[in-house]
Amino acid sequence: MIKSMTGYAKVTKEVGGYGSVSLELKGVNGKNFSISFRMPPELSALEQTMRTLISSTVKRGTLNVSVSVDYSSEFIESFVKGRIAKLSKLSRVNGFGEFSQLIFSDISNYIPVSRKIDSKHAREIQKLSAECLKRFESFRKSEGKEINKDLTKYASVLFAEIRQIESYASGATDKKRQKLKNMLEDKSQLLNQEIMVYADKIDISEEISRFKAHLARLKKEEYGASMSFILQEMLREANTMSAKSEDLKIIQVVLKIKETIEKLKEQANNVE
Repeated sequence: MIKSMTGYAKVTKEVGGYGSVSLELKGVNGKNFSISFRMPPELSALEQTMRTLISSTVKRGTLNVSVSVDYSSEFIESFVKGRIAKLSKLSRVNGFGEFSQLIFSDISNYIPVSRKIDSKHAREIQKLSAECLKRFESFRKSEGKEINKDLTKYASVLFAEIRQIESYASGATDKKRQKLKNMLEDKSQLLNQEIMVYADKIDISEEISRFKAHLARLKKEEYGASMSFILQEMLREANTMSAKSEDLKIIQVVLKIKETIEKLKEQANNVE
């Protein structure tokens, strides 16, 4: 199944004793595969697990994973109690006054650094990651269906165009050979042979066959990188047909083929 590299999903869940966790996953086009994370420091231990989960499904593109937490009063209260306990120990030696201001100055700056989530909370967030990835994949498949419609449309256009060239080229080489033969009946045999070789060189039947084979492969392909490679090969065959042909009608159709291939390339760049 064709999947788009672009995608989006967001899920939010209340994790008891920790807070409301929102996980957002965005995917955009990219030649390779890369993931960037933005999350509270106390969740950094989960990054590798989340990276492994995502990379088992996503193979190409640039992904941004964002995790935010609206900490619960229970979590903050637990932190404050722990902070006060630490300050109380310090006050026995240095006096409490100089440290008390730290409790109320900006508590959000201390929560991520000083607090570690327990294994239960970690499992809940891992489940949330799996759910977000599931929705992200559903989005990409939906986008992929739309891309596939365009790929199918342009592939049909290419098929019609190559059939048109095939009809123009049918018998063209034999006609050219016969015309040259009639013109050179009274010439030397060596010159006749050279002309016949030239007539063979302008034959584009092999290029047409290879183009059609590439087109058949393209219709079955599901990955963007492979599609791009096939399209490049098709473009090469089209250029050869144009270079070898002396028929203006064929050259004009080749130009249309090259335009269609460029449209297909644009779509292939969106495919994983």
